[in-house]
This record gives sequence, C-alpha cells and structure tokens, in this order.
Amino acid sequence: MQVFWQRGYEATSLQDLLSATGLSKSSFYQTYPSKQAWFEAAFAYYCHNRQALLLELLEQSASPLEYIRARLIGVLDDDGLDGIPRGCMLVNVANEFSLNQPTVVHQVKRATEGFSQVLTIALKRAQAQGDLSAQADTEALGFFLQCVISGLRTQVKSGLSAQQIESTVDNVMGTLR
Repeated sequence: MQVFWQRGYEATSLQDLLSATGLSKSSFYQTYPSKQAWFEAAFAYYCHNRQALLLELLEQSASPLEYIRARLIGVLDDDGLDGIPRGCMLVNVANEFSLNQPTVVHQVKRATEGFSQVLTIALKRAQAQGDLSAQADTEALGFFLQCVISGLRTQVKSGLSAQQIESTVDNVMGTLR
C-alpha cells in the first residue's frame, strides 16, 4: 500500500512490490494474479483502515467541530516515507485512473462516500449539540468537507504554505458556524 501510495500505480514496478513485500515473484503472483489485483487490494485496505481510523478519532473527540477542524488541519501532516507530501491516496488514485478502470472508479466512489459519511456523522452531532444550524444539510456539508479535504491535500502536495492552509481552514470553519 505504501509503495502504491507514494509512487502511484503506473510508476510502481514489479521489483518495487517484490522489495516492499519481501516475496519472490512466484509467491507474489500466487497471492494475487496481477499488479492490478495487488493495487486494488492495497487501495481497499487503505480505504477501509482510513475510514475506521476517522470513526475512531471522531469517537475520541469531545467536540464534533473540533474533530472537523483537526481533519482539515491534518492535511499538513501528510509526509510520505521520503518526507515529501504524498497527498491523499484516494485523490491520487482518482487522478491517476480517472474513469479508465471501472473497478477502481467504483472503489473511489465508495471510499468518497464513506469518508463523507464520517464527516456527516460529525456534523449531525454538532447539530444535536447546537453548534450547527438545525437547517444545515449535513449530508451536503459532509460531501463539501470531503471535497475541501481532498483539495487541501492536493494543495499541500503542490507546495501551498501551512499559513495558507490554516487560513483556508479558518474560512471553511467560519461557514459552519
């Protein structure tokens, strides 16, 4: 997963995967029949674990809006193994595959919906606590926040400063109050 996340599907060679897994070529192909199958399994693993982590962090958070702020600011803590921001694996995969690979497109759509759902849960909790307007469309806002996070991760990857990210986060949070 880390190799695909850092390098992308196309730039990842079989040798990269063999080195990362410690498997021989025959064992590698006995596990999954192709590089594409390895990739899809790694991406599914990322999506499942990321959503579980986000839910766990939400459960540990005292304030739903602070949870959302932490997720937004968290884009600054995204360095890869080489210290270079790697962006969000979901966004990277969506950009690399576009609509070319139906199984991957389905995974991207499902993951986007899952991550948005976690944000929607946080927003509903904020609504219940009176920290968000009762008229707010929490589902639409959850998807909006997922889009903002994806955009912020892309901007961090392209060199936007921490100050610019923090200013953007302040503006986004201002729209929720």
